Amino acid sequence: MTPEKVRKLSILSRQLSESLMRAALCTKEISEIARDETDAAADGRPDANGNGRRRSGVKTQQRPLLDEATLSVIWRGRTLHLGHTQGFWLLARLARCPNQYITHLDLLQEIWDDEFADTALLRAGVRRLRVKLRQGGMGDLADAIAGHRGRYMLNLSAAPRH
Repeated sequence: MTPEKVRKLSILSRQLSESLMRAALCTKEISEIARDETDAAADGRPDANGNGRRRSGVKTQQRPLLDEATLSVIWRGRTLHLGHTQGFWLLARLARCPNQYITHLDLLQEIWDDEFADTALLRAGVRRLRVKLRQGGMGDLADAIAGHRGRYMLNLSAAPRH
């Protein structure tokens, strides 16, 4: 097998994995919403999430929605076009596993896929993404991107709630 075919298969495999992960996360959210609606109906409440809380009283955690068709992020009623940039793919990767650290090495391999990419490139990409989010009125989402000892995460548990 040629190196080009190996690279192409690797890319396709990664895209399939990301699609399956995204589908699993969507399924989980759909299940939670359906469970809330069922619980509300059983309790006789007209609106399961009228106050943004689950039956247990725990506030639901909202993830940013990343629209690959428009290359935009939707967060708390706002939409920001990020374009086909590393920032969009970086945010998409962090949002796929919120509140979990992802190593610099994994991010560099998945987003830049360049043998010459280094952590300085990643840090600069995170800075540009934060600036773009703040300029688009999504400062709380920008602040939720946390870095610590060679890892980054989208810390939604620390993001202020509205």
